[in-house]
Amino acid sequence: MVKYYLFLIFCLCFYGSCYDAKLELSLREISERKDRIFIIDIDDESDLYMGKRKKFRDSLIKMVDKIKKLQPSVIYLNNSFINSSGGEKEFAEKLNHTIATISTFELNSDDQEINFTEKVWNSIGTIIKGRYNKFHNQYYRFSGVNFPSFEIIRRSKAICASRSYTNKKGEIEIIYPFHEYGQYLFENCPVTIANEFIGSYKMKIDYDEIEGRFALYSTKDQRLIKYLNHEMQGGYEVVPIEFKTFRRFSGKAFLENEIQIDPGYIFIINTLDKSFKVPLNREISNSEVLASMVYTLLDLVSK
Repeated sequence: MVKYYLFLIFCLCFYGSCYDAKLELSLREISERKDRIFIIDIDDESDLYMGKRKKFRDSLIKMVDKIKKLQPSVIYLNNSFINSSGGEKEFAEKLNHTIATISTFELNSDDQEINFTEKVWNSIGTIIKGRYNKFHNQYYRFSGVNFPSFEIIRRSKAICASRSYTNKKGEIEIIYPFHEYGQYLFENCPVTIANEFIGSYKMKIDYDEIEGRFALYSTKDQRLIKYLNHEMQGGYEVVPIEFKTFRRFSGKAFLENEIQIDPGYIFIINTLDKSFKVPLNREISNSEVLASMVYTLLDLVSK
């Protein structure tokens, strides 16, 4: 009997050591890859080059197909596809062929609920990244929502909501976990993108609403791996954004030129030609704000 227990203890210790070693290796790999983010900005010139409505969508499919040949880890389109121009099924199939993409839906303050069908409702928690607000915690609240067609949703890797919030100085400074609509909390897209990147390591980032902190979990057994580092600000634990610059191309330049890049990059296709104020009296593009949020989360995961 004593030998049996000694053997059991040995097995448990061996398993624990293997688990720790594998975790350490995964975190080291994430640290080495965390800045592999490539931005494609659809600026005014690119928008004109890519055309309107169906021609724009055809150009977008061409762009995404070109990205897929570069073996990306994530393809994120900062676009909602809510203005249907017809042919949604064909467009969704082509856009998400071989590698499914992440895109967005819209939250607003218009008091209108558009395309929130039963099929869409049933997708919350799986493809649509969100959950029921069971703790009734308050986040930035919206009164309206607009979802893309269910054809877009069901063929996508994920659908999330992307909004940035400013501080009292009008600056974007910290990462928010959720957006609130009705009884639901919808995941902020930087979290969705980061989770897609670390998913191959059997990990995910989630927000512990009781602790008020981001945490890293194992997707194999839901085990808490660690809480991500935070800073205290106004009595709350927050995650300040670490702003960085990333490799960037305009949509037109990307379509016209051959790109040499290592496999495994996160590709962000940004259709919002807008800049934001950030700390230290700077102003940077919307795409760099989003990419910096993703980088910050991956950096915290790897530490």
